[in-house]
Amino acid sequence: MAIKKYRPNVGLMIINPAGKVWLGERTNSEKFKYKKQMPQGGIDIGEDITQAAYRELWEETGLTKDKVKLIHISDRWYSYRFFKPISFGKIQFIGQSQKWFLFLYNGDDSDFNLQVHPEEIEFTSFDWHDINDIIPHVVPFKRDVYRKVIHEFKPVIQKLTETTDTAVSN
Repeated sequence: MAIKKYRPNVGLMIINPAGKVWLGERTNSEKFKYKKQMPQGGIDIGEDITQAAYRELWEETGLTKDKVKLIHISDRWYSYRFFKPISFGKIQFIGQSQKWFLFLYNGDDSDFNLQVHPEEIEFTSFDWHDINDIIPHVVPFKRDVYRKVIHEFKPVIQKLTETTDTAVSN
């Protein structure tokens, strides 16, 4: 089995007009203390990263492209390591390198369908969190990436929410 360093991946931060961030509770969360995360997933060979982001959005939340507005794509790739290498097909990776996408969702929570992709259901439920309340819910090995993504996206979210007369906590 070939070992590669980091698996190419996309991460999705979905916010509502009030600037709250969508967090899903993972399907295997009963095994773990830290149960939540934002949607993410691998980029298929030859797949455009934006195409991968919209595919993962649909697979993990049931939202289609017409239900969100792409606000920002991270300026850089963010990486984290797994506790031990993980196999995807015939390749093992020591971690993931992610390009992050910020989406604005302005619909009703009933638009979400967490079982739209029954082969790989990622989340059992979801809720909306203040951007400053995300980190304690996330597994420790992803926290550094989440902090960096929050740092990059927070000014964009604040500017966006100011134009809609709502405020994001500082």
